[in-house]
Amino acid sequence: MTGSPMGRGEVPGAPAARTAPGAPMRPGVAAARAGAPMPRDLALGAAELRGILRVVEDCERASSLASFRELALDGMARHLGYRHSAFFLGSSIETAFQDARPTGRGLALRLAGPYMERYRELEALSNPESLRSVRERGLATLDDLGVPERPEVRMRLERFLRAHGIHAKLLVRLFGPSNVGALISLLDSRPGAFGPRDRAVGAVLGRHLGNLLRFYIRTDPGPSVAGRLSARERDVVRLVAEGRSNRQVAEALCISIDTVKHHLTHALVATGCSNRTQLAIAWQRETSAFAPPSPPRP
Repeated sequence: MTGSPMGRGEVPGAPAARTAPGAPMRPGVAAARAGAPMPRDLALGAAELRGILRVVEDCERASSLASFRELALDGMARHLGYRHSAFFLGSSIETAFQDARPTGRGLALRLAGPYMERYRELEALSNPESLRSVRERGLATLDDLGVPERPEVRMRLERFLRAHGIHAKLLVRLFGPSNVGALISLLDSRPGAFGPRDRAVGAVLGRHLGNLLRFYIRTDPGPSVAGRLSARERDVVRLVAEGRSNRQVAEALCISIDTVKHHLTHALVATGCSNRTQLAIAWQRETSAFAPPSPPRP
């Protein structure tokens, strides 16, 4: 597989800006040398800024949410060189990876099916502590994911990805409506492929694409069902909503039936639902707001 030409943050045709001897330093350079964080946009060159603008322009032509997702990934491949990517949507950052039909390109698309089923079960992609970086900063690499006191959480994610030829990952959060978790996952076969420049590109894209996303999401001002549940409770409710019995849920999650019942009881109390059927309907209604429309029947 050929990796993204933007490996390690380099973009052909975008040389690093230099300050001539004796010339006053630009504000961004002066701030960086003084130890202050450089504004995200000032870390980019003209080539990257043009690429970002073209991606945004492509997405502005989207006629639907499904089209927006497709155009975002196509534009990032065409204009910025990110050819291996996936677009996830959910009611929160923690539930985004439960997306039943994520949009994918390149390596992510070829690894669909069984890969995605196992991918959703990884705790590193549902644990709030693991996802703190992407929630707060809008970005996260493999090194940022995981629970500090539980290194095995990230190790399982790394082993899983490497087994599928993925050695670098950059998560970009789209800052859209408050009740939406939108993430674009960039993948590469080369370790350390995403550097500071890629982070800067992701930060700017996350803001601008998030603003556009607001026009394609049916917003709900009330708190989400998923947002009231823990990561494990969301796993249980998702499987119940798929029609699985307590025994099947227990087998799928490698937990006891009593534990399944405990999680369901807590989920019912937290969401105000009176029974598992009502809970399943509430979950399906919420997640359907983010799923692309089904293809027409012949």
